Amino acid sequence: MSRCAADVAFHFRRKKMAEEKKIVKGGFRATLALLFSIIALILSFLAFNRTVNQGDLNAELQNLQEKMKDLKQETSERVEKVRNETGKALEKIGKAIKNEDAKP
Repeated sequence: MSRCAADVAFHFRRKKMAEEKKIVKGGFRATLALLFSIIALILSFLAFNRTVNQGDLNAELQNLQEKMKDLKQETSERVEKVRNETGKALEKIGKAIKNEDAKP
């Protein structure tokens, strides 16, 4: 084969290869796998954010529990004070009623 024939054959093969469309096998499967990986990435991001926020919620919950304990203690003290004052007032009323009954 002469040099000229070899060049023609080479150019012919090159032109034929350029004209052929490349067929990608597994295109649907690859696209589906990419879609699943993106969904998994989004879900992992949401789970991470939820975990981080869960730590913040636990701290907030602890803070609220401490406030509730303080409020409960304060309320108990106020109720006890009101009970004592009410008891003293009822005793005075009772004594006053007895004194009125004893005067006739």
